[in-house]
Amino acid sequence: MKKRFYGFLLFILFFSTSIHMPVNAATTSPTTSDDSANDFMEMFEIDTYTAANPYILVSGNTATIMFTTDEDAKVSIRSGSIYVKTTDYTRDQELSINQLQETNQLILTVTTKAGVSTSYPITIKTTPEPKHKVVPRITETSLSSSRRTHS
Repeated sequence: MKKRFYGFLLFILFFSTSIHMPVNAATTSPTTSDDSANDFMEMFEIDTYTAANPYILVSGNTATIMFTTDEDAKVSIRSGSIYVKTTDYTRDQELSINQLQETNQLILTVTTKAGVSTSYPITIKTTPEPKHKVVPRITETSLSSSRRTHS
């Protein structure tokens, strides 16, 4: 009797989930592309972002700053305990900054091969930390008398 019940239950569960699943969801494949990374970046028009107005992507307490320069340049960002810099001269700039606070006042400096430096102030805001942290509650547990072992 139990086997019949479990078989019936599995039958119902299987068909109830397949009814709600769209047919095309089961038959589609992941999207792939033969485009290069440069083509992918062009799709988002990164050329429209400059050092004065960079694209800033914030995730948690980390930010990625992206922009292009008119000529090859090195870039650095500094503020208090934060200092991040690039090592190569390039036109497409990308920097990641970790351990950011809720509000960050940073100085973005662009230095060309000719040695000309230009600085831009930028502000990055992250998601605030929760005011109340949830602390797990620890309760006392005891073994019942039947589980206790006597020495």
